[in-house]
Amino acid sequence: EKTVSTLDWLVLIIWLFVVLILNSSYISSLTSILTMEQLSSPVKGIESLATSNERIGFLSGSFAKNYLTEELNIPRSKLIPLNSPSEYEKALKNGAANRGVTAIIDERAYMELFLATKYEYGIVGQEFTKMG
Repeated sequence: EKTVSTLDWLVLIIWLFVVLILNSSYISSLTSILTMEQLSSPVKGIESLATSNERIGFLSGSFAKNYLTEELNIPRSKLIPLNSPSEYEKALKNGAANRGVTAIIDERAYMELFLATKYEYGIVGQEFTKMG
C-alpha cells in the first residue's frame, strides 16, 4: 500500500527518528556498561590495600613509607620502593604475583603526571592527606 498523504509521511519520519534515538541510546548504554566492567579494579582504596596481602609501591625517599607504616599500620614487607615513573610502569605491569606491585601510593601531582601518558592505569578510592 502506498503512503500518499502528508500526514502519513510525517508519522513515518517521526517514527524513524524515535527508532534512531532509541537505538543510539541502547548502544551508548551498552558501551558504557562494557567499558566500566573493563575499568573495574580489585583495589577499592587505601583500606582495601591495608587489609590485603598485596604489595604496594611508593616513591623512594617520600613521606609515603612512614605514613603507610605509622599511620595505616601496613607492614614494611608489603612496601616496595620505586625510583622513577618507568619503575612505576614496570612494577604495575608485572603485578604483585611477578615481584611487581598492585598499587602505587604517591603525591597526587606526581601520579597525575604519570597518568597523563599511561592511560591503562587510574586513580581509585578517595584521596587521603596528611596534615602538617
